[in-house]
Amino acid sequence: MVRLNSHDQREMDKAKDLIDTGPTTEMGFVRNLFFGRLRLDKVLPYPVQDEAEAKRTKSLLRKLDVFLDLSVNPDWIDRHQEIPDRVIRGLASLGVFGMTVPQEYGGGGFSHTGYCRALERISRTCASTAVLVGAHQSIGLKAIVLMGTEEQKQRFLPKLASGEELAAFALTEPEAGSDAANVQTTAVLEPGSDHWTLNGSKKFITNGALAKVMTVMARTPDPANPGRTKVTAFIVTPDLPGFEVVRPNRDKLGIRGTWQAELRFNNMYVPTDRVLGEVGKGLKVALGVLNYGRCTLSAGCLGAAKVLLEMAVRRATERKQFGRRLGDFQMIKQKIARIAQLTFAMESLTYLSAGMVDRHEDDMMLETAITKIFCSEALKEIADETLQIWGGEGYMADHGIERMWRDGRINTIVEGATEVMTSFVALMGMKGVGEEFEEVLHAITHPIGNMGRLAEFARHEWSDVLVGHHADGLHPSLHREGDELAHQTRSLARCVTRLLAGHREKIIDMQLLQKRIAWATINMYASTAVLARLNWMIGKAESNGGVEHIAQDLAVGTSFCHDAADRADRLLDDLFHNRDNETIAVADKVLGFDEEKADESHEGDEDDD
Repeated sequence: MVRLNSHDQREMDKAKDLIDTGPTTEMGFVRNLFFGRLRLDKVLPYPVQDEAEAKRTKSLLRKLDVFLDLSVNPDWIDRHQEIPDRVIRGLASLGVFGMTVPQEYGGGGFSHTGYCRALERISRTCASTAVLVGAHQSIGLKAIVLMGTEEQKQRFLPKLASGEELAAFALTEPEAGSDAANVQTTAVLEPGSDHWTLNGSKKFITNGALAKVMTVMARTPDPANPGRTKVTAFIVTPDLPGFEVVRPNRDKLGIRGTWQAELRFNNMYVPTDRVLGEVGKGLKVALGVLNYGRCTLSAGCLGAAKVLLEMAVRRATERKQFGRRLGDFQMIKQKIARIAQLTFAMESLTYLSAGMVDRHEDDMMLETAITKIFCSEALKEIADETLQIWGGEGYMADHGIERMWRDGRINTIVEGATEVMTSFVALMGMKGVGEEFEEVLHAITHPIGNMGRLAEFARHEWSDVLVGHHADGLHPSLHREGDELAHQTRSLARCVTRLLAGHREKIIDMQLLQKRIAWATINMYASTAVLARLNWMIGKAESNGGVEHIAQDLAVGTSFCHDAADRADRLLDDLFHNRDNETIAVADKVLGFDEEKADESHEGDEDDD
């Protein structure tokens, strides 16, 4: 057992708060991959809305499309850095602000899938407007829907669902961005008091200066561990004494129509009946909410990607250079193919994860995290390549590409920066494998009384790694791609076992290895989503007379799977053949960290004397 110093122990405790999601009845699809198990039964059949809700969603989308076309001007919103009240009122009249709120509280009672389709539509027109809606409904009021008491729901949800009031989610602080467990805002409950006293500040809070209700995270004393604290979620309203909007907004690169406020709580009294969920379980509230937010953020990315794909195709077919269409040149063809592949995969991932949310899957945190990482990074690439295809015209403000490029850039930062989420996927996935690995090592060194555990490992876990699973349930035309996925599942499990055996606890700090494991897994899950969707499309097409009309989708989807398989293979191979030490040494020299290390080494020599 490695002994940790006090600082590292505190960091480990915070990490456990983030990673310990509580008991689950069954591991999700992605977590099974790390054990070498390809559980396609968890993603097949591909989720679709039932007929009644699909009809209701289409009806809303038709009205929404008309409203967006007539009433929302994204360039005006970008220039003036505000969303007009008439736009907010119009969305409210359509019921957009309360789509996922249960009908008994005045909402539409739509599924998460239906809501994602609406966010996708709004994002096609204006990212700022989509972000305002998402901050309000995806995360702002969602904690009340998920964790609120009946009294809290009755009190706050009706006005939020109608759009009469807006909601916000206040987690980020000067020292707590992606490091969600590092919240510094405090809340203290005096003995016998009927209120908590909040002190602290928040920044980058979307809708913070507009919201009438917000979910706020603060540190509260941990009764079980005197001197320590845990995060608790509170419902805060701006009418509470001590609430202050320090700055309503800041000038920024993109999504300029949204407002990100800086807030301060000065001895703010919050009634005890405003606690959301359990005291000390605020990170559970936050992570639960973010499962929903990451799906809708991905839907927003998808809406923008579809527009950019259309614009890239139009430019490549209409623009001529050197007497030929741009689309006749192979480097442009490569860009078009890649944009199409990424967009198809984004849609497949977004609605697979939304379907998991609608099914109330017990373990889907890795799935929603991967969906967010993939879609946000894909949109960044798509926007950049579309701008390149358009050339100088794309750089001008006339066509909206440069605005979409700016708007899309925020998605790799918010709701978990890509770098943090990448480590999260790798470490969360390896956590269960590592725990079993430690159990088996203990059983080997203490065989008496542990023969049953060793036999179980030999019978199940080791056979998963060595023999693996087959891609059962796919249409015969997808068997090649399914077999590739099954092979990679075995390879991933072998690599994880080898890494854990070689590095043990040190793997926590080896982020370049984590990145390869995570992105291999991301490519595998994206391929799974694509195959599941193609499987559904083929079945539907065959029942309607033939697959000819989905030939383009089949070509795009299967080519994505082939490309993703190649990427995953390279990433897994590079785990054991790389120049990581050289890269780190160069970075340390540029940062001046090598001199710090030398100074620390000399200090250690003096101490020895």
